[in-house]
Amino acid sequence: MYFYKQKLLHAAQLKKLYDHKYSCTNVSLMDPFLQPWWCWLVSKVPLWLAPNLITIVGLAINIATTLILISYSPTGREEPPRWSSALCGIGLFIYQSLDAIDGKQARRTNSSSPLGELFDHGCDSISTVFVALSACISVQLGYYPRWMFFQCFCAMTLFYCAHWQTYVSGTLRFGRIDVTEAQCTIIGIHMISAIFGPSIWMTKVRAGWELVGKIFGQFELWSTMAVMTILCGGWSLLEFFSVIRAGGVGKNGSTVAMPLLGGSWNYAVCAIFTFGFVQVFTTFCQSFRAGGVGKNGSTVALPLMGGIDIKTVPLYFAVFVFGLLAYQNASVIFTGGVGKNGSTVAGTSVLSPIIPFLFVVVPAYVISQKSTDQIYENHPALYIMAFGMITAKVTNRLVVAHMTKSEMEYLDWGLIGPLCLFLNQYFNSFLPEYYVLWFCLLWCTVDLIRYCGQVCLEICDYLKIELFRIPYPPKPVMTSQGTNPPQHHHHHHHHSHDNKNGTHSLTNNNNSAATSAQQQQQQSINRKQTRASSRKHNAAAH
Repeated sequence: MYFYKQKLLHAAQLKKLYDHKYSCTNVSLMDPFLQPWWCWLVSKVPLWLAPNLITIVGLAINIATTLILISYSPTGREEPPRWSSALCGIGLFIYQSLDAIDGKQARRTNSSSPLGELFDHGCDSISTVFVALSACISVQLGYYPRWMFFQCFCAMTLFYCAHWQTYVSGTLRFGRIDVTEAQCTIIGIHMISAIFGPSIWMTKVRAGWELVGKIFGQFELWSTMAVMTILCGGWSLLEFFSVIRAGGVGKNGSTVAMPLLGGSWNYAVCAIFTFGFVQVFTTFCQSFRAGGVGKNGSTVALPLMGGIDIKTVPLYFAVFVFGLLAYQNASVIFTGGVGKNGSTVAGTSVLSPIIPFLFVVVPAYVISQKSTDQIYENHPALYIMAFGMITAKVTNRLVVAHMTKSEMEYLDWGLIGPLCLFLNQYFNSFLPEYYVLWFCLLWCTVDLIRYCGQVCLEICDYLKIELFRIPYPPKPVMTSQGTNPPQHHHHHHHHSHDNKNGTHSLTNNNNSAATSAQQQQQQSINRKQTRASSRKHNAAAH
């Protein structure tokens, strides 16, 4: 049974998916410390349990615990029970652990496949939305709705950019501070809220040093999360754009490398993008310079530079950091892809993936600003989940395009949800925006499930496998189609079915080496016996 009348993947795409080989580099700081826990955990998992089932169970727990937190604080301004924050932190830890061992289980049971990698990334794209939203609610960031918008969409953007980079270079890269570190930080945020209460984040702290105190005055603890997001996100984007800098001249208009002041036209595109980003973000910062809309207002601290409140300093700092990261991340993509003439793996323009993403982010920002009912400010959780679902689908389409080495279409049926919100505003909100927002959320969620289900069914049908069941007992160990065994020069991340499996791979290699040695020894004995028999025969003949 399929969800669409026509198949989403044609034969050529499925063939390329079958030949796809996973490539990943990871220099995460925390992964080595968590490896013993993950190795111990996977050793307790029964061999009949499918890796995809492990992943989906972890995602379900993560979503369920986040929805419990949202039910107590739908606007992000109510103070949720402490136990709900603790439950959310535990749920995220469970998801992180199960997401880390699914790849180990796949190699342990010899069930690695391209479907496993795709399924893993798809679950991560959905989890990103709920993890970011739960962190904002746990610190009551609803009092600062613009910061909440920034935090959540920053997380979605970083995840999308990671796979955009993969689409360009063919290799998924994880830095020293990446997903594992972010998840552990958010777990810590939930636990602090559980122990001390969410109101702890509204505590105003006086800077201890005299000079720092004169400059920064007082700040609220929640702003530390914002600063961490800016710094870590900025660093990640900085490295990401370093892959795109030179660009390519592949199919469908990859950038033309004409000389321009010693560079290429891609540098002009990068400069314009950076300038536009800074301008938009400066305007964005001005919209909430006055502070929050509720409890405690915003921190009225020492004036600085002619009437600019000190609370705006992190905002301008964010503009600086993101301008810097825009250049550095652009340098990743503009370096050129692995396709023909520096294009993507599909031979398309290295800049093409930005268009589908802008079709989501731009309407999300515009609709929130133009709403007469302040639909985002009054219902931030619903709003972020609605646009998060369409963002997750666009990200999944990008992953599929990468694994099938095909072009990514710009438009998507999921955009009908945001379009309804926009048209309702255009016609003076003839329907209550709250009900239209619910329709948008339901439409985007159903469309995401429908798309993911269809793609999984088509791949299962082509590979002759099942989604949530694997052969038991496991097949003899061999290298599976569609995935690479871990390479010695690669450090694999837990967001794939080929990583964190060094223990099982080493065991398999040792067994293979032992078998090969035994075979060589037996062959040597046979040759000696043959020569001895030949000598006896010759002696008898004489």
